Amino acid sequence: MLNMFSDTKEEMKKMLQDNLDYLHMMKVPEYTLYRKWIDINMQKWIKKESKKINEVKNNLWMPEHNDDYLKLEPEVIHVVEKKDHMIWRILRTFTHSGTWKQSPGRLLKFYVRDKITGKYLGIMSFGSDFIGVGGRDKVIGWTTDQRLKDGMLKYTMMGSTISPTQPLGYNYLGGKLIALLCASDVVENAFNEKYDETLAGITTTSLYGGYSQYTRLTNWKKCKSSDGTITLEPTNDLFKKARQWYIDNYEYELNPNKKGIPSRTKTRILSLIYKELGLKTYKNNAPRGVYWCPLYKNTNKFLRMEKDNLGEKKFDNSVEALTGLWKMKYASKRIQNKPELIKPLFYTDLINTKWENVKQKYLDDVGR
Repeated sequence: MLNMFSDTKEEMKKMLQDNLDYLHMMKVPEYTLYRKWIDINMQKWIKKESKKINEVKNNLWMPEHNDDYLKLEPEVIHVVEKKDHMIWRILRTFTHSGTWKQSPGRLLKFYVRDKITGKYLGIMSFGSDFIGVGGRDKVIGWTTDQRLKDGMLKYTMMGSTISPTQPLGYNYLGGKLIALLCASDVVENAFNEKYDETLAGITTTSLYGGYSQYTRLTNWKKCKSSDGTITLEPTNDLFKKARQWYIDNYEYELNPNKKGIPSRTKTRILSLIYKELGLKTYKNNAPRGVYWCPLYKNTNKFLRMEKDNLGEKKFDNSVEALTGLWKMKYASKRIQNKPELIKPLFYTDLINTKWENVKQKYLDDVGR
């Protein structure tokens, strides 16, 4: 019997239908910003955390002179301690255009700061690699059996967040610095230690197709772009409402000894809800660039099981060497072009601000 205190089936279907129809009309940058606005306004921060937000905001790296990038000594911090998790969460929430969605499986988080000043330069996160990505798999020469049946996917991971703070990102191509540091020995060693495997390579995708921070980036191989569609999801506020509605009305009745569906992924939960309500799945055209970074000379052959060892490192992946490469090849050329300097980007003013005002102010900043 349905819970009489929750929304009716017809009411829930209409709420989801209206929400998805509205999102489906948006172009990808607007859709990205809208979800960000919703998610930020859903989060609750206690007084102690609000104080920390201001501390982080005031500690973003800001140059006083154009050549201040030459003084930077980045260090990659593996997020393990509670205080570092808070710093990472704040940086991810307020400096990144996209919403944070933890995928099931492996997870590593890092933030990057200047060793001298302690100022924040960017963030990274890594998860279990994509089961199959056509462009990457073609570059490697990988078969489905090798990835899954033979377990070779365990030697790779996927970069899910690779983002600089601003103005480092825009003024100095700081996204390229953070992307280079994804392959650093700090990240590699953290992976090897936590998962007791040897990291052979990293996959990532750009936020949008075409030009991105990975374009012509040393050590990163551009692969054929993804097929160009993303499945639209309702905003998180409505998803939580729909999830609870499903638990109240169906899941508990079907599974009375274990109320709730915490072990199921968001995608699986939505498919159950859509099926019950008779809703179709919405998709938007959103091609994404695919990039592959092998860490060893034999990486691709090892993953194809043609070699039983990875051989020598493909490049010097010390933080110092990668930083030097960024300064010489990317930042110096960028600053020679004298870009119009921009201010820090920190999304705290999305809180309690009307959507139309948010769109007018930030739509052009999505992805930078």
